[in-house]
Amino acid sequence: MKRYIRVLLLLPLLACSDWFDVVPDNENIPDKKFFGDENAFYNALVDVYTQLRSTDLYGGNLTLSMLEFMSQDLAPYDTPSSDLSQFRYDTPENSARIATVMQQMYRAIASCNKILDEITHTDVFFYNAGQKEIITGELYALRGALHFDLLRLFHPSVTEKPDFVGLPYMTQFGTEPSAPQSSSQLLSHILEDLSQAAALLKEHDPILTGWNYTSTSPGQIDNRLRTFFANYYAVTALQARVYLYMSDYEKALERAQETFTHLQNVATSSQLFYYVSPGKYNSDFCFSREHIWGISSMPDGFTALSDTLFATRKIRVRSDLAAVFPDVNDTRFREWFTRQEDGSYTLQHKFGASTLLSGYIYNASGGESDLPARIPVIKLGEVALIAAEALNRDERPDEAAEWLIELQTSKRSTIVEQMKADGKISVETIATAIRDEYQREFWGEGQRFFFHKRMGDSRIASYSGDSIDISNEQYTWPIPAETLSVNLQ
Repeated sequence: MKRYIRVLLLLPLLACSDWFDVVPDNENIPDKKFFGDENAFYNALVDVYTQLRSTDLYGGNLTLSMLEFMSQDLAPYDTPSSDLSQFRYDTPENSARIATVMQQMYRAIASCNKILDEITHTDVFFYNAGQKEIITGELYALRGALHFDLLRLFHPSVTEKPDFVGLPYMTQFGTEPSAPQSSSQLLSHILEDLSQAAALLKEHDPILTGWNYTSTSPGQIDNRLRTFFANYYAVTALQARVYLYMSDYEKALERAQETFTHLQNVATSSQLFYYVSPGKYNSDFCFSREHIWGISSMPDGFTALSDTLFATRKIRVRSDLAAVFPDVNDTRFREWFTRQEDGSYTLQHKFGASTLLSGYIYNASGGESDLPARIPVIKLGEVALIAAEALNRDERPDEAAEWLIELQTSKRSTIVEQMKADGKISVETIATAIRDEYQREFWGEGQRFFFHKRMGDSRIASYSGDSIDISNEQYTWPIPAETLSVNLQ
């Protein structure tokens, strides 16, 4: 008996629109006559990112709406969030949301496959040098990244069950059934796509030379906005994330180090991502300059969701917040959280309306136009933690400590620096310090749940201040039954 997954797709309009304009998200993809010039391919790529920022995906379910309740970072406020905090995924509402996540992820993957098929066979001439390769590289990166998050959601930890067979790897446009593959097979395909992406982008991505002040021609990729897209360093960072997930610490470290070469090879004034210096972020409380890749949001999207949860409903964060941040000078503690009258805290400022991003785009008169908070996909801090963990696993805690010190220094924290001064650096103390930083760095981003899953934690801190048991099965979303069809052969 062979089992197949049939993915139900509602394909979006690949709209010819400016990146920061509102575009329709739920119409049908046009046929190949749409891809009549270079600009059409670029706009088609942009619309894939538009899909990702929806509340069904990274603008909600994969961050604030679902995963943050599963990680226990937020106190539940209604029945669905309470069910999520107890890892009950089979309730009617949560089952429907999980099915929507799968469908919308494969919908975005199908869009990537459609554009890849068209750009591979097109006879359209690309006037901007390297732009065809950049678009193609980003599509491979997106396809690999989306499949990896599906793997992390719907497959058990690869260290527990590498041969678990569940999801397909979709490389062709359409809705033909595809055979599910094992976690090991999926990871092989993911790394292959990321490798293709890195090879294409390394030759052409303007992020390699950094920010410049030359004007951008209509339809030309704007180097100032590269961290809003799956750029070359986003790919190396994602490779580091995947290799760490696979426990390949040598390759994880190598890819993390490659990501940080941006800070070494590009002049400070031209860097597109970097640690934000204390007090230098103005109203950018999500610290977007530390995002190696973040997804653009709209005021009525991720920001509105954040304000609904924290400003209107006053959803509380974990009650042990003070213990998570023993250093009260930590910039993250001071800027992200708002203390309530009862002494509890909300995550009000990190992604809310008070956060505004400046310096990315300019209006017709040459002045800056502020943007709402964006949705982080992978950040400099995570890559530093990957490097530190890889070094520590190799019993090099002193080197690992330096990565943590640099990260903490940018947040006005001196915890590991003090450990070093006190002669308390060891494999054990650094492992604890890394775990502690995962508690601090990813509020509202949906990443800490995956850390606990990768580490195989059987008990994690609860939003109530106690702790809660979690099994291997509860770390894994059930594959929605309605997407499965059985082919008897």
